[in-house]
Amino acid sequence: MSPVTPVTVADAIVILAHGSPDPRHAAAVEAITSRVRELVGGRTVHTAYLDHHAPSVTDVAAVASGGVLAPLLLTRATHIRDDVPVAARDMEALGRGRYVVADALGPDELLFSACEELLTRAGWPALRSTAVVLYAGGSSARDALCAIGESASERSDRGWGPWAVAALSGGDALDLVVGRLQADPGVDQVVVVSYMVADGILRDRMVGACLEQGVPMVDGTLGDTDTLAHLLVRRADQALRPGAG
Repeated sequence: MSPVTPVTVADAIVILAHGSPDPRHAAAVEAITSRVRELVGGRTVHTAYLDHHAPSVTDVAAVASGGVLAPLLLTRATHIRDDVPVAARDMEALGRGRYVVADALGPDELLFSACEELLTRAGWPALRSTAVVLYAGGSSARDALCAIGESASERSDRGWGPWAVAALSGGDALDLVVGRLQADPGVDQVVVVSYMVADGILRDRMVGACLEQGVPMVDGTLGDTDTLAHLLVRRADQALRPGAG
């Protein structure tokens, strides 16, 4: 993992990831950070983790001079409402600078574009007969999953069949969602996209569930797409606009 270096510009970006005991998670987050660095040119970009990995938010804040804290989180659920504000306060408590907090990545049209990027990369064209399942890890806030489902249901306007959301926990299980889609007379095939930022243990469980249901799951996660990096930069810039934060 790259060392933390001093930040001297006010618009520095600190990408805040949840963290995981699975090393694949950190590797994916660092890859996302690299894409963001390419997009923002000379701005300083760091990664911090809420748990499991270094650097922590206070590790970064100890050498930083403020900026925008951009959560690498897909929904406005518990972490956004509780953990991220606490992280920002802990960073500011060191007295080296102020941090404005960016919004969660979703819901946003670009997240669904990222899903389409994965589908296209895997060779799945947009067909009315193809239904798409977004497979989420889950959330303690069911309304966060409902928001994904409501937005995803509009994707059929882009040439696909129906889109729906399944979850490992806190939402409808994969077998129920796949069963509903397969009962649609206009659907010939169902394909699954991992609605997660990074690879890891949860995605392994998704792969196993897809094998049990006999439905294909495309390779990769949202974090493997250029689209997600663009969205992360957009969220950071929105937080830095006058009147934000």
